[in-house]
Amino acid sequence: MRVMGSAMKALEFTGVGKHFLRRGQRLDALRDLSFTVAPGEAAALIGPNGAGKSTALRIATGLLKPSLGRAVVCGFNVTHRAAHVRRRVGVSLGAERSFYVRLTTRMNLAFFGRLAGLSGRGLSSAIDRVAEELCLEPWLNVRAGRLSRGTGSRLAVARAFLGGPELLLLDEPFASLDVVGCALVCSAIERRLKDGCALVMATHRMGESRFCEQVVELGCE
Repeated sequence: MRVMGSAMKALEFTGVGKHFLRRGQRLDALRDLSFTVAPGEAAALIGPNGAGKSTALRIATGLLKPSLGRAVVCGFNVTHRAAHVRRRVGVSLGAERSFYVRLTTRMNLAFFGRLAGLSGRGLSSAIDRVAEELCLEPWLNVRAGRLSRGTGSRLAVARAFLGGPELLLLDEPFASLDVVGCALVCSAIERRLKDGCALVMATHRMGESRFCEQVVELGCE
């Protein structure tokens, strides 16, 4: 994991908004969002469905460009340096449609690990580590399409861990998890926070933000 300078923020949103045009009408998906996250800090985006949580995460990954405002990840503006941003973030946007269902768990992790810049023994070791950490070892040779929803959720989080990201962006990481699964994911996240990785997590349940120093509330109008 790369260590950022003490003055650099992992994430800075300043007046960020996003709108789309549908049938000639403007739809505001996110309005005037401002917050910062430092290395080793965890922030939760809290709000109901449709509040803009997932849109904010997609902007932070560089997948979407903001319509208004400024978004900076690890010192890089997402509008102009999206490729640099994507090399520094670990992303889980939910288990659904996140994997190739005909490939095994190991094959999926290998594919996304290569996208994160891993190869050879480093890739193999990273897969083994996250599989052990999240108890995915029994399913490494099982096709992703045959996994339970809870196991798929753990696999989505494992994918985000590959490559030693500086910033984790997790959308509903505890969805479909039982008590044991929640404990595994919590422990894994907390270890990375101690190592200086930052976290932004989207959720609509306040209880899931218990280890976050910062809670950012988004609402619908």
